[in-house]
Amino acid sequence: MKTLLTRSISGLIFVVLVVLSLTLEPLFFLAFFSVIVGIGLFEFHKLFSGKNQLTHSWSVTVILGYISFLSLVLPSYLIYNFSLNPLWFILAVLLFYGLLQVLIYKNTTSSIFLFLGAIMYVVIPFYLAFEIHIKDTGTLPIILGVFLLVWTNDTFAYLSGNIVGKHKLYEKVSPNKTWEGFAGGFAFAIIMGFILDQYVYVDAGYAPCFWVKSAIFIAPAAVAGDLFQSALKRKMKVKDTGNIMPGHGGILDRFDAMLFALPVFYILLYFDVI
Repeated sequence: MKTLLTRSISGLIFVVLVVLSLTLEPLFFLAFFSVIVGIGLFEFHKLFSGKNQLTHSWSVTVILGYISFLSLVLPSYLIYNFSLNPLWFILAVLLFYGLLQVLIYKNTTSSIFLFLGAIMYVVIPFYLAFEIHIKDTGTLPIILGVFLLVWTNDTFAYLSGNIVGKHKLYEKVSPNKTWEGFAGGFAFAIIMGFILDQYVYVDAGYAPCFWVKSAIFIAPAAVAGDLFQSALKRKMKVKDTGNIMPGHGGILDRFDAMLFALPVFYILLYFDVI
């Protein structure tokens, strides 16, 4: 009972912070998710440094990863706020490359590739989220809809799996996940998409059934992100990536589904699939 209460309180605080960061000025979104990226990079490094697969210091992963994140998001933020020409982005990339050579030159090839993996896995999804958010002119943030779909999918996949789950989805990676849970999460994500279309984003100007079609892609992506994170932890033989969120684990544990859902949603928007 105490564990459930702790998990609920920390989860509620997390939801409030996410919603506030999305509904306030873009600077708050940038600040909040900058912290998330920094912690996520630290957790990623810790996950792979246990068996000396990442041989450089955690500070290298966090600092260089954070520089890459800022190099990507700041031009968009500065243009949005001050109409500045982002030519300095080239200098930022050169600085990033120089630091990479200086600090990681003597490390193994696998360590360098894992560092690039950290950029792809942690930095890029949040950069894409920022790009979507900074260009969003709607009254209600579009990224909030993505979070609602992912949270709905996760919640009802868990409930459906516990109530009627019998057939394992991928037992070697995540023994508790079932096909029944997957179906339940997918179905309720579609329902949430319908609610968003009909009652929440009514005057947003999106295409018909925008959120229902989004849910069809986002729900499986969220499950894939969850499974991928589970596979990493199983390979490294750890239960959680961190303990910053009582009852939930680390930042990567909490954002595992979003790390796959955000790039998928960005592609859907970019290619005008929905």
